[in-house]
Parts: sequence; structure tokens; C-alpha cells
Amino acid sequence: MNAPNLQFNYCRGQSKQRGTFSIEFAIVGIFFSLLLAFSGDVIIKLSVKGKLDRLTYSLVNVVKERTQLYGADYELSKEEADDVDTIVRHSLERTFGNFQTSQYGLQVEELSFAAVDKPNPVIIEKRGAIDCQVGEAISSLSSLSVVSNRGRQMPLYRVSVCYETDNWIGSLLGVEFTRVESDAVVIGR
Repeated sequence: MNAPNLQFNYCRGQSKQRGTFSIEFAIVGIFFSLLLAFSGDVIIKLSVKGKLDRLTYSLVNVVKERTQLYGADYELSKEEADDVDTIVRHSLERTFGNFQTSQYGLQVEELSFAAVDKPNPVIIEKRGAIDCQVGEAISSLSSLSVVSNRGRQMPLYRVSVCYETDNWIGSLLGVEFTRVESDAVVIGR
């Protein structure tokens, strides 16, 4: 082969690959952008989940201890659920920079017992603009309840808080990943 032919083939091959770097860079850029959006979305949702976990754990203990603090009335009232709702909203307003009540839901539940293994009707109080979707009904958790040394079966309380978050990755993929929920169950006194 002579030198001019080699030079010509080299130049012709180089001109065929002129746009490949731009295409590869665009593909890598799109992939990296999706990765950043996914990571940011997960971080936001984990942060909200942690805040809701701490809040539900604290509130379910407040609901449990109310019998010790305010008398022996074991039945959850609407006024007590309103008080819990006020505590939740004020706490979320302080911990979230842009808390919106239209994206919030609360569910307070009580399972008490008339006698051992004889549950009363479940009391469920819902507050907020959205409904929290709990995994299983509190009545199916009755096996968690214990019988006290006085022969009384202890009530169960559950507080569930849910919040609609931004949908970064879901809007890019066309899927809804917005609701973050947390619930806590405790055995009463």
C-alpha cells in the first residue's frame, strides 16, 4: 500500500465517526440525569419517612399514656383525635419547610376489649385531606394484646400519618411515587 491511499482511508474513517462522541455524551448525560433525579427522590422520601416514623412513634405513646394522665377513660374520643391532629400538623409545620395540609393524612385507631378475647368495635378517627392506607386492620393485630395480671386484656392503639411528596422520578417515568406513610402500634395500659 502506498502512503497517499493510507492517508485517504484514515481521513474517510475519521469523518464517519465525527458525531459518535456527541451521541454517546447525550446518552450518558440522560442516564446520569435520571440517576440524580432518582437519588434525590429517594433521599427526600427517606427524610420524610424518618420524620413521620419519629412522629407516629411519639404520638402513639401519647395516645397510650392519655389514660394514665387524664383518667381511666380507655375509649378514644373525637376530641382526643382532634388534639392528636393539632399536634401532628404543628409538628410537621415546624419540621417541613413547605408543609401543606392538602397533602397530609392522619388515622388514629383503637382496639379495646370488653373481656378477654372479646373485642369492642374498632374506633377509627381520620383527619387530613388524604386517607392513609394501612397494611392490615388493627382488628387482625389482636394477638399482640396481652392480658394484665388483673385479668384485663390491654387495648391496642395505632397512629398512622401519611404525606404526599414531590414526584421527581415518577414524573420522568410516568409513574406515581408520591405517598410516604408511617404507622406505629402500641399496647395500651
